[in-house]
Amino acid sequence: MSEAVYVLGAGGHGRVVVDALLANGFAIAGILDAHASLTHLVLGVPILGGDEYLDNVSSTHLFLVNGLGANPKTFRRRNLFRGMKSRGFRFKSFKHPSAIVSNAIDIQEGCQVMAGVVIQTGVTLEENVVINTRASIDHDCIIRSHAFIAPGSVLCGHVTVASSAFIGAGAVVIPNIHIGENAIVGAGAVVTKPVQDGWIVAGNPAVKIGVNKSV
Repeated sequence: MSEAVYVLGAGGHGRVVVDALLANGFAIAGILDAHASLTHLVLGVPILGGDEYLDNVSSTHLFLVNGLGANPKTFRRRNLFRGMKSRGFRFKSFKHPSAIVSNAIDIQEGCQVMAGVVIQTGVTLEENVVINTRASIDHDCIIRSHAFIAPGSVLCGHVTVASSAFIGAGAVVIPNIHIGENAIVGAGAVVTKPVQDGWIVAGNPAVKIGVNKSV
């Protein structure tokens, strides 16, 4: 029996996810979003209802794909992933056909590598990580679970991004830097020093401007 693919969320990130899956030739069974119209199609894929649709579907022969974005909070994506895992569901990882990805990397469950991304050798992507459009991840970086790397970000070699952290669009992180858990790096920031857990940093060079209390 073939395994069905369901996308969770029909918003902006969800539509990008659907487009990437279709580009890979996946047959998407449907999209689940309680706030979207059941008569609406997303790139030709039907919306089937909310998450309750899965109550009557066996987890054995299907995969889920997390369609929630992060703007910049990552906790909703993380909680959705964990909740569905606790129910026995599995998440599919994928990479857009235009991404350039080394064969010598570790991609774990539910990771998303979007269009134009470059990932070099020795990189680890833990579960539920997003590497968004045209981001660049250089050698030996470790991106921990639920982290979100926004479009156009550049991570130089040996960068570590802790769980549920967010790297904003166009940010640059120099080599050997650690970004803490639940930290937020603002768009366009240039990170030259380690970022502590929960810090919000911005600027060039990046400095602390606040604390992420939504974890």
